[in-house]
Amino acid sequence: MINAPAQGIAQPQSLSIPTLRPGPRLFWALCALLGVVLAAVLMTLIMSVPAPVPLARSADAMTVRDAVLARLNGAAADPLIELAPGVTARQSNIRGLSLGGRTYYYYVDGQPRFDPLARGVLVQDSVEVVLRDERGPQPLVIYTVITP
Repeated sequence: MINAPAQGIAQPQSLSIPTLRPGPRLFWALCALLGVVLAAVLMTLIMSVPAPVPLARSADAMTVRDAVLARLNGAAADPLIELAPGVTARQSNIRGLSLGGRTYYYYVDGQPRFDPLARGVLVQDSVEVVLRDERGPQPLVIYTVITP
């Protein structure tokens, strides 16, 4: 046993440190800020999504693609039209291809174009791209005229 004189027990002192406690106003301000940030991110994502393509069903687009490729490969009859001395183009490339009551036009990127869009008869806003096929050596683009 240790015999030591007791001088008293030290009493704890209360230290008052000011603390900032968030209230309801700060909570709602942070919620509003988070809502604005999320809305901005959502709008950015919505604006960066490409336009829906196409209005036609994919089965229709594949049917048109097969018909165009048959004409390009010579499997279907598609006479050549002489546009100028030494310049010829397929009739379907100039006048389009009618399937199912709609007229489809096409062009192959990297080759001379004689379709209505390339000739300036149509403007980009008046056409709807039905298919952009990049499986071949050069992309094939098939489009139709938007009817109001």
